[in-house]
Amino acid sequence: MRTIGQRIETPTATIVLAAEHFIEQRYKAEARFIPGAVDLNRKARWKLAKGARHVVLVILPVEMPVHPPAMNEDHLRADSEERRIIALAVVAPTAALNAASKFYFRYYAQAFEARVFEAEEEARAWLKDQLRSTGAV
Repeated sequence: MRTIGQRIETPTATIVLAAEHFIEQRYKAEARFIPGAVDLNRKARWKLAKGARHVVLVILPVEMPVHPPAMNEDHLRADSEERRIIALAVVAPTAALNAASKFYFRYYAQAFEARVFEAEEEARAWLKDQLRSTGAV
């Protein structure tokens, strides 16, 4: 059984099972895309999901700089291959993060819907719509 509100802290993010089939991954202000960090976050999401398909809300902090070398790897390949994610929304609150995130998803196509937003409310509403359209809720 999965417990709503269960959370896992990694060095770069707080990952929470916010609702049934809904995972939030909030990056910490001091977070940087370093080798292995994205993989730890993926493993935490998988642990919280316990094999169930889910949507993911990723929230990047204003303080996070764009790290160009992070764009050289498909960090979500394992998620695409496993077909665990229904849809993923990234909240990128600065112009630089927003542009870099959109570029990333254009370059690395995923097996799930992925969109970049400026506002958390809009991203959350879109993910809820994605859940409803798949019949997960």
